[in-house]
Amino acid sequence: MIPLPLRMEAEFGGVVVTCERYLPEHVPDLVLMEDLCFPMPWSEGLLRQEATVRDYAWNLVWLLDGKLKGYTFNWTVLDEMHLLNFAVHPEWQGRGFGGYVLDWMIARAAAADYAQISLEVRETNTPAIGLYRSRGFETVARRIGYYSDNGENALVMVNSIRKESADGRD
Repeated sequence: MIPLPLRMEAEFGGVVVTCERYLPEHVPDLVLMEDLCFPMPWSEGLLRQEATVRDYAWNLVWLLDGKLKGYTFNWTVLDEMHLLNFAVHPEWQGRGFGGYVLDWMIARAAAADYAQISLEVRETNTPAIGLYRSRGFETVARRIGYYSDNGENALVMVNSIRKESADGRD
């Protein structure tokens, strides 16, 4: 497996996009984004814990013109990647930026020879489910009562990056 990319710069809609490793100095901005994006935001303590550099974590922040506007937290196990948390700032939602981030992540995971990416998403988060489906994720299971704030179910979605051949071999 290829290690986490450390930094990338590109352009999205006329804006400079910088993707870099998530570090402790990003925590204050992520605390604010968590509150904006999620009914049950991760705690500051958990966000600080995820800022620890680990071989199995692809934790990245996405900056637009130098301002944090998104993040992806992924853990890897063998040839699988699990998307733990993904957020795009509300002012950039519905503008294609989430798809741009997912496309980049899927391409890098494929280049690193991961077989699949999995995630859980709230059953009522229709925009996110639509985004994931548009990027090749399929619902494979339902976790009943997964979310502790209201007992909502989660859909388990998987993108099989490496498709099996007809004879069962990759």
